[in-house]
Amino acid sequence: MLRVCFLSLLLTPALQLYSAQGEEAATAGKTTTESNAGQTKPIDWPFGEQEAQDRQREAAKASGVPIDVDNSLGMKLKLIPAGEFVMGSSADEPENQSDELPAHRVRITKPFYLGVYEVTIGEFRPFVEATNYQTDAEKDGRGGWGYTGNDDRPFKREPKYTWRETGFPQKDDQPVVNVSWNDAVAFCEWLSKKESQTYRLPTEAEWEYACRAGTATRYAHGSDAEGIERVGNVADATMNQKFVEWIKFNKVDREKIGTANHNDGYVFTSPVGKFQPNAFGLYDLQGNVWEWCSDWDSTTYYRDSPTDDPQGPASGKSKIRRGGSWLHSPTFSRSAQRRRYAPEKRNSPIGFRVVRNL
Repeated sequence: MLRVCFLSLLLTPALQLYSAQGEEAATAGKTTTESNAGQTKPIDWPFGEQEAQDRQREAAKASGVPIDVDNSLGMKLKLIPAGEFVMGSSADEPENQSDELPAHRVRITKPFYLGVYEVTIGEFRPFVEATNYQTDAEKDGRGGWGYTGNDDRPFKREPKYTWRETGFPQKDDQPVVNVSWNDAVAFCEWLSKKESQTYRLPTEAEWEYACRAGTATRYAHGSDAEGIERVGNVADATMNQKFVEWIKFNKVDREKIGTANHNDGYVFTSPVGKFQPNAFGLYDLQGNVWEWCSDWDSTTYYRDSPTDDPQGPASGKSKIRRGGSWLHSPTFSRSAQRRRYAPEKRNSPIGFRVVRNL
């Protein structure tokens, strides 16, 4: 049963074929009109790196705050300007899912700070030491998921696997994993009290807006899945070579593994910031680990989502996670890709990053 459960999260997505074909969701320099909640307005996008930085400078000047902030844990945060974008997939995006539709106009009405990197082990540890906090993986005695080292069954849930131990090498500069949504929220609440600032998880809309950074393509770097080699750590030839016996054991056609063809040198998580940043200066939004968002999940929410600062449904059973991971193929790192997971669950490809309110 545990094996089936884990495969439903990890193996099934990893076995999905991705397509490197397809056109951009919108043509650069083209004016697109999107309708939402009865409102229609032209949106000029995408914008480039220089304009993204100009918008950050304008937001900093208007708000009287710096673009870059280091907090008491040494976490780096970047100012994300208010703005608008088209959220979700275009109808002709090859891998789109029904819950990514319809594409709809969203306005982020207030600037905010977002972590430049995913929260690392070295940043999570002071929280645990200061509060004696036990993560969900530790409290219920079931543990998280980790790497066993066995070729035929490399991943397994065991009590010993937590944020402290994953079975694969993890240093302080690598993203903390095996943390639930509840754990991530507890970290934000502690940090808020520690610094007398409001820290929280990003809304799904804030996350996608920051990830896209003005782009309208399938990924922040463009529409070619192989191009993700420059910006993120995903399942690629490195992983395929490492788990060839697992693939055989599960009778998987190697041609359908869903991994990319490039080799980024990382089988598991990579240290944060090892790939190229997006136009807002943010790293690893696509790949490395899935990132928790604050929103409850609803597969139909996009149909009547408000235009301004959508917060997600009022209730639900699962929370949204974004960005893909080291164990998933590039298609799961698309800017519009959405996945859900119960707030108490945890896994070795899941972590988070934080927002700090102005």
